[in-house]
Amino acid sequence: MSPNVPINFGIFKSGKQKVIINLFPVSGENLLDDKTKFEYAIKLFDVHGESFSHVKDCVSNQIQINRKEPNFQQSSFFEADIPYTMSSFEDSVDLSLAVRDNVLDVNNRLETIYKKINACFVNKQYDSLFEIIKNRENNMALSMYLSEADANARINSLIEDSQNGFLPMPLSHDKVLKIYGNGKLATYKKINGEPAFFLYNKNTGEELMLDIMFHIPKGKNEFEAI
Repeated sequence: MSPNVPINFGIFKSGKQKVIINLFPVSGENLLDDKTKFEYAIKLFDVHGESFSHVKDCVSNQIQINRKEPNFQQSSFFEADIPYTMSSFEDSVDLSLAVRDNVLDVNNRLETIYKKINACFVNKQYDSLFEIIKNRENNMALSMYLSEADANARINSLIEDSQNGFLPMPLSHDKVLKIYGNGKLATYKKINGEPAFFLYNKNTGEELMLDIMFHIPKGKNEFEAI
């Protein structure tokens, strides 16, 4: 498998960026195979114009596992020079500590914001929906260099789907709480790794999955989308 994945939305400002690679055994196994191999590169592209052009490799690394072990981690760094600063979760509440020490009811608070998003779709309250996800959409527009028209098209496409038969489904009872971003981001996933929140069109049998991350900003008590 050799995917290309944009990582712009993980770079909040210029400066040193840390990349952490975690390798785990495949499902059903307890140890990594001693022939496991993983290669990755962080590539910079010029996106001006009609086609992307490769500028340089910021990081290029190859990992070779030579013995069976339960997991593997490697870190590397690169410098990023970007013309914007995004909303960040660096100073947000450490949710991993909150869960461990049982000092914050993370699940109830997370379910509350999911219910708010669900209600926005059910009641066709799209202004309220945008208010909830505006930081997420602003970050996406900045990091992916979207024009105002393209940024609006993302929201309009979601509204059109909602108006054309896509309805929000209840969160699955077997949903799994996942925490990312050095303990600062939370979301619900299905057991298979797909987002737990999705819209379903009973006429076409299509699903529209919404993968949204949430954080609790410093000084606040409730989750916000980012």
